Amino acid sequence: MSFAAGLASALVVAIVIAVVDLYLAGHGVGTLNAPLLDWAGAGVHLSLGDLIFLVAAALAAAITWRRTGRPGT
Repeated sequence: MSFAAGLASALVVAIVIAVVDLYLAGHGVGTLNAPLLDWAGAGVHLSLGDLIFLVAAALAAAITWRRTGRPGT
Protein backbone atom coordinates (compact mmCIF):
# COMPACT_ATOMS: atom_id res chain seq x y z
CA MET A 1 0.00 0.00 0.00
CA SER A 2 2.83 2.39 0.77
CA PHE A 3 4.41 1.66 -2.62
CA ALA A 4 1.16 2.60 -4.35
CA ALA A 5 0.88 5.79 -2.30
CA GLY A 6 4.43 6.77 -3.20
CA LEU A 7 3.85 5.98 -6.86
CA ALA A 8 0.58 7.94 -6.98
CA SER A 9 2.18 10.86 -5.18
CA ALA A 10 5.11 10.80 -7.59
CA LEU A 11 2.75 10.93 -10.56
CA VAL A 12 0.77 13.87 -9.16
CA VAL A 13 3.91 15.77 -8.13
CA ALA A 14 5.52 15.19 -11.53
CA ILE A 15 2.49 16.73 -13.27
CA VAL A 16 2.40 19.68 -10.85
CA ILE A 17 6.14 20.30 -11.28
CA ALA A 18 5.78 20.20 -15.07
CA VAL A 19 2.90 22.71 -15.01
CA VAL A 20 4.70 25.03 -12.59
CA ASP A 21 7.90 24.79 -14.64
CA LEU A 22 6.01 25.67 -17.82
CA TYR A 23 4.44 28.63 -16.05
CA LEU A 24 7.79 29.88 -14.75
CA ALA A 25 9.53 29.41 -18.10
CA GLY A 26 6.70 31.19 -19.90
CA HIS A 27 7.04 34.21 -17.65
CA GLY A 28 10.81 34.45 -17.99
CA VAL A 29 11.58 33.31 -14.46
CA GLY A 30 14.17 30.62 -13.71
CA THR A 31 13.00 27.05 -14.11
CA LEU A 32 12.89 24.22 -11.60
CA ASN A 33 15.18 22.16 -13.82
CA ALA A 34 18.30 24.23 -13.21
CA PRO A 35 21.05 22.11 -11.61
CA LEU A 36 21.03 22.48 -7.84
CA LEU A 37 23.12 19.54 -6.67
CA ASP A 38 26.04 18.67 -8.94
CA TRP A 39 28.40 15.91 -7.92
CA ALA A 40 30.04 14.89 -11.17
CA GLY A 41 32.33 12.31 -9.55
CA ALA A 42 29.35 10.27 -8.40
CA GLY A 43 27.23 11.01 -11.46
CA VAL A 44 24.65 12.96 -9.43
CA HIS A 45 22.94 15.90 -11.12
CA LEU A 46 19.73 16.90 -9.33
CA SER A 47 17.56 19.95 -9.82
CA LEU A 48 15.08 21.50 -7.42
CA GLY A 49 12.26 19.75 -9.28
CA ASP A 50 14.01 16.39 -8.87
CA LEU A 51 14.46 16.92 -5.14
CA ILE A 52 10.81 17.97 -4.66
CA PHE A 53 9.72 14.90 -6.64
CA LEU A 54 11.85 12.47 -4.63
CA VAL A 55 10.99 13.94 -1.23
CA ALA A 56 7.24 14.00 -1.96
CA ALA A 57 7.19 10.37 -3.11
CA ALA A 58 9.30 9.16 -0.18
CA LEU A 59 7.25 11.17 2.31
CA ALA A 60 3.94 9.80 1.00
CA ALA A 61 5.26 6.24 1.14
CA ALA A 62 6.70 6.70 4.64
CA ILE A 63 3.52 8.26 6.01
CA THR A 64 1.42 5.47 4.53
CA TRP A 65 3.82 2.83 5.88
CA ARG A 66 3.63 4.38 9.34
CA ARG A 67 -0.15 4.85 9.34
CA THR A 68 -1.00 1.36 8.08
CA GLY A 69 1.66 -0.57 9.95
CA ARG A 70 0.13 -0.38 13.41
CA PRO A 71 -3.12 -2.16 14.21
CA GLY A 72 -5.73 -0.11 16.00
CA THR A 73 -4.69 3.31 14.71
